[in-house]
Amino acid sequence: MNTMKNIVDLLLRPSAFFSGRIEGDKPDLRMPLAIVLFYGVVSAISAVSVSTVTMGMMPAEIAGMETMMLGISVVSAFIGSLIFWIVIAAIFHGISALRGGKGDFQRTLVVTGYGLLPMVFGGIISGIIIYFSLSGATIRPVSDPMQISAAITELMSGPSMMIAAVISLLFVIWSANIWVFGMQEARNISGKDALITVGIPVVIYGLMTFLPYIG
Repeated sequence: MNTMKNIVDLLLRPSAFFSGRIEGDKPDLRMPLAIVLFYGVVSAISAVSVSTVTMGMMPAEIAGMETMMLGISVVSAFIGSLIFWIVIAAIFHGISALRGGKGDFQRTLVVTGYGLLPMVFGGIISGIIIYFSLSGATIRPVSDPMQISAAITELMSGPSMMIAAVISLLFVIWSANIWVFGMQEARNISGKDALITVGIPVVIYGLMTFLPYIG
């Protein structure tokens, strides 16, 4: 019951969730790390869909590398999620420092990890959309490996992918809301400074997400 209440508070009442929770310079990292690992698993599963399409385009002479390429994609997606956690935490920590923030980096890591929970749900939903979109696509082998990138870009620019991107961004905004309240607690800054700390990288992330669809 307490676990479910904590999850509900984190998702819907982040101010209440973080109140008094981020104490000391070394708060407990276990639950945030578990969320990040789960996010990594979801990202890895989503990578399988895209990798399967990519492998279907491979010329026959390199088709034997399919298993290795799939493994690389899955591992890269999983490790990439861990790197994303650390990098976004470092960005939050740096910007908040410019706004007068105080507190150990581990406090920021904890808050950033907790805030990734909505993105786990967003990754599941967008991953399902991507799977059904790509599973219905017509896949033809490409003789020139340099054409694979162009073919994948064309597939990823379709309406279904746009919908998946919008859904992902909505869940990122949900995460941003959690991060704002968490950074107030972790770095002892005002709501305005926390909004600036989180808002700058989130806006940049949103622009980068939709840049391929512009034009």
